[in-house]
Amino acid sequence: MATYLTGLLIDCTAVLAVGGYYLYYVISKKEPEEPRYYFTIVIASIGLVIAVSTYFFCTGDPTTAAILVWLMAVPVLVTSLFILLIIIFRPNWN
Repeated sequence: MATYLTGLLIDCTAVLAVGGYYLYYVISKKEPEEPRYYFTIVIASIGLVIAVSTYFFCTGDPTTAAILVWLMAVPVLVTSLFILLIIIFRPNWN
């Protein structure tokens, strides 16, 4: 149960972060450096995994639900760690 909820929290945070980043560009009317459909792909794929894992969790299969959630949470954690290491060791790197 705890592993499922931890992975779900990481995935929901990732969806909120990407959605907020996209919303920043929409509100400020700036053109993002990457194509706009990249944001949609990331948000939709993580959202779909959250929905499917919630279905499995509600039907009584928490192991499958935890595996599905952590399939998306692990790349988010690795990317976050990589960005954090860049910030720590190269603070003047733009």
